[in-house]
Amino acid sequence: MKKISFMLMAFIFLSVLGYSQSVTVSVGAGEHWKEKMGPQFAIWLENEDGSFVRTLYVTNKASKRSFIFCPKEGRPESLPVWYFASKSESSKTSKKDSLDAVSSATPKGGVVFPIELDECPYVIKAEFNTSFDYNEYYTKKNSGVNGQPSVVYSALISLDKLSSDEVRLEFAGTGSLDGKDGNIHKNTNGLTTAKEIVKLVAVKGDKSLVVKK
Repeated sequence: MKKISFMLMAFIFLSVLGYSQSVTVSVGAGEHWKEKMGPQFAIWLENEDGSFVRTLYVTNKASKRSFIFCPKEGRPESLPVWYFASKSESSKTSKKDSLDAVSSATPKGGVVFPIELDECPYVIKAEFNTSFDYNEYYTKKNSGVNGQPSVVYSALISLDKLSSDEVRLEFAGTGSLDGKDGNIHKNTNGLTTAKEIVKLVAVKGDKSLVVKK
């Protein structure tokens, strides 16, 4: 009886606090993930209503807007969907406090990193862009430094689903070519190598639960 009472109390305690799960996010490099000039990319969470939650990972140049020969505001056209979504994050805390913990130089062959995810369902989004990614449709004359626009992937995730399945993000569209808006554009005519920057973006949970602090 005492054992049952203790388990019941523990269950109530965990239910009140909520819980989080260790989750792994994997980005697999595609055929056009260039090692000498790797892509800029960002991965972040949003609520189901589209409101921004937090940045999970972003490359240094994108977070610090430290592109060579670029204006003070950086290159918003590189990752326009993330830039517009994450404005609320930078307004709450300093750029250093909010991004240093999740930013890094572009890895040479994809990246795998852990996060803690609570029980709420989220939309996870990932945006990638390679500079000077020109083709016959996106030329130096009509697409500036970008070449092809950024490509965006997304998926709906929850702890229940991640506890048993790997969730792969699906291609959702492109960012604004000139960086003037944060919308995901569905017209993908003319995309070639941009869709081969990554071969997969996936999220996988494990069975260990961690009590929130």
